[in-house]
Amino acid sequence: MSEAEGFFMISGLLVGMLRRRDLERYGVVKMTLNSWKRAGQLYIVAVPLTLLFTFIARTALGHGHRQVKGGLDQHSNWFHLLENSLNLSYTYGWADFLTYYVPMFLVAPAVVWLLSRKLWPLVLVLAYAGYWETTHMNTGYYRPFLQWGVYFFIGAAAGYHWEELRALMARLSPTWRAWVRGSLMGAAVILYAIGLLFLFKRGLIAHSATYTDLFGNNRLGVLRPLAAPISVAGTYFLVRRFEQLLARTVGKVIIPFGRSSLYVYVAQSFVVFLTPFAFGRQGFAFNTLYDLAIIALIWVAVRVRFLAFLIPRA
Repeated sequence: MSEAEGFFMISGLLVGMLRRRDLERYGVVKMTLNSWKRAGQLYIVAVPLTLLFTFIARTALGHGHRQVKGGLDQHSNWFHLLENSLNLSYTYGWADFLTYYVPMFLVAPAVVWLLSRKLWPLVLVLAYAGYWETTHMNTGYYRPFLQWGVYFFIGAAAGYHWEELRALMARLSPTWRAWVRGSLMGAAVILYAIGLLFLFKRGLIAHSATYTDLFGNNRLGVLRPLAAPISVAGTYFLVRRFEQLLARTVGKVIIPFGRSSLYVYVAQSFVVFLTPFAFGRQGFAFNTLYDLAIIALIWVAVRVRFLAFLIPRA
């Protein structure tokens, strides 16, 4: 599983928690309006970013730079680009996931309502069925929403039932509780280790049809949505186990990032997009120092809220 699946799953987890609270405190109308308000906030960030990244890439190409991100519409006129950006059929840049979130937040109230009626199996089946279609059919316009929606709505189901899941763990005997946590943490570590192995030794899976069908296939392997909850849950228990140590050390950087996740996501998208124009292929030492410098720069920007008025708070 990549970080992208976890990104969507954790987002769905928070949506499940927050929208359940809205539903129980204020009712379905307020819950729906809050979710749609978030969709609108993401929409008014995502569309201009797509147009801006497209303009930058086209300008770079015009000046002889060939290192632009793939997926660029190089030929449509700007009116057509605007139309396709507004209807979400075209997205570009390294903040493109924001576009995929918009329909999810629009659909989220219906999903939360189904969860409130104890229909979580239906939610999970529909989410996976949509994902499965992307692996067997040409779903066209709907493909990215179905591909990433499965993780979002698995997370939403878990988030909606978060207190019930915690109560279930609490009812287990200490031995069983330790076994569940240990198994999930161990499984997550194994998944990470296998992922790193295949990342640096791609020859091991380059010609494996089985791996492609189950876990690869351009991130559309049929078992990926089943591995993602294990990885996220195991990582959660690992973080909780070392929470105090992490908070005193790397938490000094990570926690401010987490509190301003949308700001950080948009800021890093510019860095990742523009870096190839400034530097060619570099070595490990340069790349490491550059990454650390960018992390420090964004951390400072988060603390001083540089241009934060342009981006809704996460």
